[in-house]
Amino acid sequence: MIHYRVYQVKCGYFCKNETLKTILYIGIFLSANWLVGQNQKNVILLDNWNDTTLEKGLEEAVFNDVWGFAFEDRNYCVIGSNAGTHFFEVTKDELKLVDFEPGKFQSPYVEHRDFAVYQNYLYGVNDEGTASLQIFDFSYLPDSVSKVYDSDEFFQICHTIYIDTAKAKLYACGPNNVGMQILDISEPTNPSLEYVYSEVGYVHDCYVRNDTAFLNCAFDGLRIYDFSGAEPIELGILDFYPTQGYNHSGWLSPNGDKYVFIDETKGTKVKLCTLESLATISITETFGTKDYVEYIPHNVFLLDHLAFISYYNEGLRIFDISKSPIKEIGAYDTFLKDTKYRLNGAWGVYVFPEDNQILIADRQSGLYLFEFPIQQLDNDQQGTLFSTAPFIDNDGYIIPRDYLDEKGLTFSIVSSDGKTVYLQSDFLSYLNVPLGLSSGIYIYSIHNEFGDLIETGKFVLVDE
Repeated sequence: MIHYRVYQVKCGYFCKNETLKTILYIGIFLSANWLVGQNQKNVILLDNWNDTTLEKGLEEAVFNDVWGFAFEDRNYCVIGSNAGTHFFEVTKDELKLVDFEPGKFQSPYVEHRDFAVYQNYLYGVNDEGTASLQIFDFSYLPDSVSKVYDSDEFFQICHTIYIDTAKAKLYACGPNNVGMQILDISEPTNPSLEYVYSEVGYVHDCYVRNDTAFLNCAFDGLRIYDFSGAEPIELGILDFYPTQGYNHSGWLSPNGDKYVFIDETKGTKVKLCTLESLATISITETFGTKDYVEYIPHNVFLLDHLAFISYYNEGLRIFDISKSPIKEIGAYDTFLKDTKYRLNGAWGVYVFPEDNQILIADRQSGLYLFEFPIQQLDNDQQGTLFSTAPFIDNDGYIIPRDYLDEKGLTFSIVSSDGKTVYLQSDFLSYLNVPLGLSSGIYIYSIHNEFGDLIETGKFVLVDE
């Protein structure tokens, strides 16, 4: 990984310190959460959908997981409820409900639905009651969807599913509370049973890519298998590790060199594994919120540099996993009640990286759509920056200033010939300096909503 070397040199206009040396590799963030207190940091809420007509279950819970997909250049998502599956179009700043399909089993006490997509079909399962595997054809979106399959041939209940789209295989975890099943869905509406995995008694969740499956096996830990042949081959196992609990779920980074998994146990941290060898897989680092000992993480969506976590009672949490120590750089708490029960709030998370959008499914308050500068932050850049203003600390974060505690701020970069090469409006508490610019001398400026200059400084960028 390539990091930036950033050197603070002699102070300029707004400078109080003289020198400061730090490391910077992507963006620069305010470490002070001055916007709305500890409940929100660097995340913009775009929309929230809730259906208050649905009957509430235990702890007033109604909703469960979320899953997203793209179809014909539009983004869509679904959220599960105790009644069934709700389909949405995800626009630039809005969640548009387009259809609803009832579950085979409906009850206020349905707490688990899970989804995955293959081609133009959404697959859904339910982990309570006399349920089934359901398949929906969404090729008629944005108008409607159509249920094309509803059967308990393979199982009634199932905790989670994951689809290896490259191999047309659906992995059903905990079918009828036993092991795992692999279904062949090369004929999408006519699934067939390919293999029954029973090496452990129960598989809670999994992530699969090109037949390599990371199995979250509850108190049996993490197992990694190759399912390309007639019989699976064990590639690695991690069944004894720090702050171990109920091995719940995990996600593989797009470049395949990192894996993050979660133990659904109070007081446990999230685990990051660097995948140099599956045979000797180990935990590289653990991380969590500052109050992790009191709370429980649930699900994760992983990119190459960022981890997005639905952290139950603490809401959406975003971590920069590309440097050590891992730091939380974004947050939005969707559950503000103070309850002793630690499994309320944020359940599921899904990310549309290209559109800088994040979805959170909250058990009590429904579906959330957020904006976050994913594209600016989830990338490698290189360069050396020399600046005349002390605007970052030793960890690469903006030094807090009380006078930046306002809305409508604009950040711009102007080159030495007077051209504006970067402009970011309403940047809230984050600030991204694009070190991918060409070598040269630049001036950055921060203006308020009235166009008044609040801060300025000069920096020199040198390619390495």
